[in-house]
Amino acid sequence: MKRTITACVALILCTTFLLDANAARKRRAAGGDSEEARLEYKATDMVNRGLELIEQKQEDRGLKLLKSVPENYPKSKTRFKAYLAVGNFYVSKRDYELALKQYMLCAEAENEELQAEGLYRAGICHFQLNNFDQAFVVLRKVTSDYPWSVYANEAYYYIGMCHFKLERWTRAAEALNMVGTSVPPNRKSEILAEAGQRIFVKIEDEDLVVLSEGEQSFTVEIAAGGGDKEALPMILFGKSGIRYLGSLPTALGDSVPGDGTLQFRGGDTVNITHVDRNTAEGERDVTLPATIRLVSTASAGFTDGAYREYTQGIFGGQPFFVRIRDLDADLTPQKDTLKARIHTQYTVKPEVDVNQRGIDLDAAEEEILQRDSLEITLTETEVHSGIFVGSAELRLADGEAAATGAASALLGAQDDEIVLNYSDALHIGGNQPRDVTYKVRVLTGDIQDVKIEHRLVKSLELKARKDLIESKIFLKLGQVFKDVGLNRQASEKAEEGLARTDSVIKAGLKAGLEREIVEQAFNVKWDLLMVQDKLSEAIGVCNTLIQMFPDSTLVDSALMRVAKAKLESGQEPERNAAISILSGILRLKQSDLKAEAQFMIAGIAEEGATVWARKGQAPNLSAALIEYKKCADNYPESPFAGDSLERIANYYLKAKDYGRAVELIEQVFQDYPDAGFLDEMLLKWAIASYRQGDLPLSMKKIQQVMREYPGSKAAGKAEKMLVILNKKLN
Repeated sequence: MKRTITACVALILCTTFLLDANAARKRRAAGGDSEEARLEYKATDMVNRGLELIEQKQEDRGLKLLKSVPENYPKSKTRFKAYLAVGNFYVSKRDYELALKQYMLCAEAENEELQAEGLYRAGICHFQLNNFDQAFVVLRKVTSDYPWSVYANEAYYYIGMCHFKLERWTRAAEALNMVGTSVPPNRKSEILAEAGQRIFVKIEDEDLVVLSEGEQSFTVEIAAGGGDKEALPMILFGKSGIRYLGSLPTALGDSVPGDGTLQFRGGDTVNITHVDRNTAEGERDVTLPATIRLVSTASAGFTDGAYREYTQGIFGGQPFFVRIRDLDADLTPQKDTLKARIHTQYTVKPEVDVNQRGIDLDAAEEEILQRDSLEITLTETEVHSGIFVGSAELRLADGEAAATGAASALLGAQDDEIVLNYSDALHIGGNQPRDVTYKVRVLTGDIQDVKIEHRLVKSLELKARKDLIESKIFLKLGQVFKDVGLNRQASEKAEEGLARTDSVIKAGLKAGLEREIVEQAFNVKWDLLMVQDKLSEAIGVCNTLIQMFPDSTLVDSALMRVAKAKLESGQEPERNAAISILSGILRLKQSDLKAEAQFMIAGIAEEGATVWARKGQAPNLSAALIEYKKCADNYPESPFAGDSLERIANYYLKAKDYGRAVELIEQVFQDYPDAGFLDEMLLKWAIASYRQGDLPLSMKKIQQVMREYPGSKAAGKAEKMLVILNKKLN
């Protein structure tokens, strides 16, 4: 059979969204001067400016700018970068629900890497919200649809952590073992790997099943451009028997063949060779090569005098120290050198009209002026270390003093920024040079007198945001008091919160606040009313939200809340109204709650059939089964699809249709490997097999239940069934 060899390096990749404005300008100069290219450039510039504002702690301005990108450029590809950036901002504030909505918008991106990242980060949000079932669905989509991406490896990790949280130890171990195994397949373009990290090699071949059964092994040959050669043992990975995995550490240094570590020099290529004993075309002993190039993604910064800890400030009149790690720059048997550029800069801020609302895209920008610059030479700490260090002196400037002109000194004033720039020619992102930048402040050692200020919030929007935050705090307090039975105190806290949400809503209607603020105020008001057990008023709040903002992303959530509230009443007219509301959710163009709504409709039908069934007769569940099947067919990627199939399987077992029950259970295990009811489904599989007379299969499933779910209720039932099976099988 045909084999594929894939090489990669275990990395922890941090995604950055600061786009390369220079590259955008180059594309425009090269002929991308179309209207589309100009719009993309403007959108990219807005994303960059928004991220810079957030980095400078002007978060409200930066967030507004990022959110305005899809509004002003609804067809630009850059809008997906903005969605990710906004989502990352919400994650930094631990507001995972808002972040989730931003990440899911990336599903429409043309770039598959962006699609994979959006899904992966959405899965993390579900994990942080303890929505483990939904996290499984999203993360499994990453591993199945984008198995070549780095996010697939990270997705396996979070799948394992979800199972770990749910105390499913076997499933957790299986998922965690998959971390690092999703690597890109062989391709014609150059494959890059991070130097100094482990190299992973994966081989897939159906012929390897024979090796796994015979407990045999094999090796592949790995050779670096500098001359080192190593034999890499391949280890069976997974249950299929067709995948083998091996890894090898890499290190800078002179070649030592056969020592278990691949030594290399900067920029080396690595050749991986394996012999396929039998190909799909019937050929024998065919050599399969794979080549990767080792590159080093450089890091740089200002450090203390020992070149160990990075610093955030440099005192004037003192020497400063620079450290750069770049394994690509280690080229000779001696200590190598490299150059970096350092400059000081200060910011001239334009006058700001504090009474102006919204974003002025044509407003004057802050001007950054350079005060002094210096090119510094750094020397490798020791032969083949790949770490380069150097130092220079920082002299304090007096006002607009001129540059020093000295080769080993730099001029700076208080509150200036000192910027280190290094051009990283080779890195994991490709062969295009990237600028590595590190910024610190110039410090003078003066300590300002402590003073207390009381700031009055004059902006109506800022006051609304302040009231909204306070209302959420009162909501949390009210919920805590209610949980411990202090209903009076809970109601008092909720009342204080309601006063603030009402203030936000009134201000929004009169002054035209941002729609998002008003929608959140309605959302919090619902929860506050529920703390006070004012169900009818809460339903009124939801209805008002739906009337004011029929296209809101919170409409489906509001409808779902109303439907659940009506179901809790237990009255027949209210149940019918709930079905109508749930059907309305299904008719929405976009909603994340459609699967849940369909599942609830099926549950209502099942409960109604059970209630109205005559005594001594089995309920007619045909209508409920149709609704459950709709849920499984229309929303196969939702966690409710697996639950629906479980309900249908239960019906087949009760109807003694064991063949269809087993067929359905097999489908559940194939399509929903992370479902929370798999222990019960395994037990049902054992029961159905027993009823069919397949006692060996029944025994196998019973043993699997006890092995994989030892602490579950299903394991206790399986233990009793094991006694019966042992007697049957002697």
